[in-house]
Amino acid sequence: MKNETIKNKIILRGLKSSSKIFFPESNDPRIKEATRKMLKIGFCIVKPDNLIANSKKYHTLISKKKFTSNWSVKMKNDFLNNNLNYGLAALENNDVDCVIAGATLPTSEIIRSSLRIVGLNRQAKWISSIFFMISSNEENVYTFSDAGVIPDPNSKQLCDIAYQASNFHQLLSDQEPKIAFLSFSTKGSAVHYKVKKIQDAVKIFSKKYPNIIHEGEIQFDAAIDYTVSKRKIGKSKLRGDANVFIFPDLDSANIGYKLTQYLANYQALGPLLQGLNKPVHDLSRGCTVDDIIHIASIAAIQANNT
Repeated sequence: MKNETIKNKIILRGLKSSSKIFFPESNDPRIKEATRKMLKIGFCIVKPDNLIANSKKYHTLISKKKFTSNWSVKMKNDFLNNNLNYGLAALENNDVDCVIAGATLPTSEIIRSSLRIVGLNRQAKWISSIFFMISSNEENVYTFSDAGVIPDPNSKQLCDIAYQASNFHQLLSDQEPKIAFLSFSTKGSAVHYKVKKIQDAVKIFSKKYPNIIHEGEIQFDAAIDYTVSKRKIGKSKLRGDANVFIFPDLDSANIGYKLTQYLANYQALGPLLQGLNKPVHDLSRGCTVDDIIHIASIAAIQANNT
């Protein structure tokens, strides 16, 4: 931890939080190695066996949830025999501070169980996600959203995604968020129903969050390059300096982050879920040990800020 790089800062902030971290997929080799390394430097990792004494509490906890209203005792026991559900019950009961899964489990299962047990926070109407993108030299960081959850967000959802993503970016980077609502059009250069969706999202966002720097609809080059911005827009709010990119749909966002990851050699941390009442994150199936450590550290930071 000698160099104060963005990745080291994330780990150090996670360590200082003293948050209790739970990995449901504790038998996965990557999780095992990440756990070993994190324990070595002082993180608190809670294993399923550490929570056995609380099993009755978790049974009572899920029994009070609406989704179990018609369940038998056996159905509830079977539900809690799943490490993910058990960990989320522990999170809801404040026995752990964050849950990180997804190395082997599908995103749909993680989201469904998280919504059932932990629920949405008061500021969010939808669950969405970001990828926190870090350049190989760690000089540049960007937030891409939503690249993991909502396939075709409407204008209201795009507004919510942008707000949640801006908060996440500020928490992780300590930068003022500058949001670009991306499109294949810049300020009316094209007419299409997909363009109108973005334009409507910007109108909604401008009314709700006028103090957050944002612009749209805007093409990526105008959002990231001052010269292009000046030529295409003139009096731009972003001036080619956007750091939070809101994509029009899951197709473009997923393709965009993977292009950045594989062609520009950025590390993609995510999908980091946003909108939940407590920190739960969904690892990519292709996650590395390094990814796991940093995503767990991010969850620990969040737990310390809620």
